[in-house]
Amino acid sequence: MFSVEYDHDEICITVVDDYGFHGDLKIHAFNDIVYISQWDPDTDSDSLMMISPDMWEQLLQAINSTEGVYV
Repeated sequence: MFSVEYDHDEICITVVDDYGFHGDLKIHAFNDIVYISQWDPDTDSDSLMMISPDMWEQLLQAINSTEGVYV
């Protein structure tokens, strides 16, 4: 299950583990930065990654690509 929410300058995507083994995966996308976070019960905090919007677009392309190196 997942949800997509739009705010005036942000897109928030939440992906829920349907089996309850992993914390929710959250993507907060802005024009200049994309944050990816997931709750870590071991540290009692969010694990956070920051990537550029270009890296986000490349990730989306990679998900649907065959094996190989792309430029």
